Amino acid sequence: MQRIALLLEYSGKNFHGSQLQEGVVTVQQVIERGVGVLARQPVRVHLSGRTDAGVHASGQVAHFDWPGDARYQREVDGEPQDVLDLRDMTWRLNGIIGSDLSVVDMAFVDSTFHSRYSATKRQYVYRILNRPQRSPLLKDTHYHVRQELDLKAMQDAASRVLGRHDFSAFRSTNHDKSSTICTVSRCELLNLREGVLEFWIAADHFVYNMVRIIVGTLIEVGLAKRDAQSVSSALNSGDRNLAGPTAPPWGLTLTNVSYPVEYRLWELMNQEKRSENVLPETR
Repeated sequence: MQRIALLLEYSGKNFHGSQLQEGVVTVQQVIERGVGVLARQPVRVHLSGRTDAGVHASGQVAHFDWPGDARYQREVDGEPQDVLDLRDMTWRLNGIIGSDLSVVDMAFVDSTFHSRYSATKRQYVYRILNRPQRSPLLKDTHYHVRQELDLKAMQDAASRVLGRHDFSAFRSTNHDKSSTICTVSRCELLNLREGVLEFWIAADHFVYNMVRIIVGTLIEVGLAKRDAQSVSSALNSGDRNLAGPTAPPWGLTLTNVSYPVEYRLWELMNQEKRSENVLPETR
């Protein structure tokens, strides 16, 4: 079997999250159905991580193993050939999965690659519209905060998240059994233009709803409902009651998942000849 990685982009508005759930539409379900149509048999697709209902992605990564007994034919000079052509497969897959989800790119990867367990860092952006009136253009991608925010205080609070901390206070449920120790390598609030803010955060690991709780806390700082020091206090105590509310999902986008350089994913693949993404099918 040949392992294939996918770079995915989707609007979370019409998905009940990324992971497979019975009875609802999810990103994993739609991708698995599309790949299964091409392979003419069920194929399990693995995602780099979970995004909740309403959360978007511009850099989600997934992988699957193309079954060794599956045929994939395309025409070469008018003749059918058994080859796995990822450019052709990308077009076909996007024709199946619908307009809320897109396969941006695909790449052959080593059998040791795993979209989730090989990842070394993930990056998110949370977008805020801070002005009195709503925007119909940004309503699905930005959280609208009408009251004026103190950006300097929020930036001070955000800087306290940088580094290695226990994020127990920024986890929304105890059902998440993963480690609460995370190393944050980027945490900054940007003022792109009047009223349009972006909060960027990157870390080696995230606990459940961590980004949205940090954003909810920063907004309370910006509204003078708490001070910047409260972020440090919450980190030190691990008490969820000392952090702010969970911001809504539609402002959040997963932008990037990083992997060790030996897997030669899109950062390097874009510098190589596209012809290297055509492999003879092995059966």
